[in-house]
Amino acid sequence: MSVVLTGDVHHALGSADQRFVRLSEAALAVEYAHIADRYGLKVTLFLTGRAVVEDEADAAPLVTMDHVEIGGHGWDALRPRWWHGLLNRLLGSPHGLPWLQRRMIRRTCETLAAFTGRPVRSWRNHAYRHDRHTPRLLAEAGVLAWSDQVSADHHRPWRHPAGIVVLPLNTLSDHEHLYHGVRTPAFVAAEGRGPSYTPERWLERVCAQVDRIVGAGGVATLLAHPICMKVADDFATFERLCAFLARYPSLFAREAAERCTC
Repeated sequence: MSVVLTGDVHHALGSADQRFVRLSEAALAVEYAHIADRYGLKVTLFLTGRAVVEDEADAAPLVTMDHVEIGGHGWDALRPRWWHGLLNRLLGSPHGLPWLQRRMIRRTCETLAAFTGRPVRSWRNHAYRHDRHTPRLLAEAGVLAWSDQVSADHHRPWRHPAGIVVLPLNTLSDHEHLYHGVRTPAFVAAEGRGPSYTPERWLERVCAQVDRIVGAGGVATLLAHPICMKVADDFATFERLCAFLARYPSLFAREAAERCTC
């Protein structure tokens, strides 16, 4: 009966959200982590390998924070898009052949381990993009917790046949369901994407999900991106979220995997 608070952190992508901020996502992650710390919460931040290489100075404070776990988020956020799109069309996976994905995982893990001084034990792919080889390759790399599955119906971690523990994202993520930046009601209506909510309604729904999951003896896993929380309302909603989550024990993603009895 616990919560796992996670966030994804990217290098400079030129994304829609990044156009609304002047700081790097790594710098925003530090501010995010300080807020979580004020409420006694542990945080797992999934970083791209390039975020560490390109924004090392901004990310450095995260290494000194005992309440922060740094996990892997792939190397380049599937950039350039044309290359990964070509791989997907030709081979059915944006990661290409298994040896290419293995090399990407190894490169990311080695870079993050050199940066933090700790092995990478948790992983989430950018945009949850994975293939049938991913769980085996992650397990071979020593990753314990894998959080690509989006499922409100799975209240507990479960063990994949490859041996890795799947930590399902079982609450509404902010990027896909929170109005922020260019993600306006008009945008959602035009693109046919949703449902999305105002910060107040998103927070209300997420808190209700957490209460329900923890009340059933499960592990509530949340995805709140530092950059989305900043763009939405300068971390005001994130602060309220942390105040709510403080009533429950929090775990790193790797701890949720280590405690899994499945």
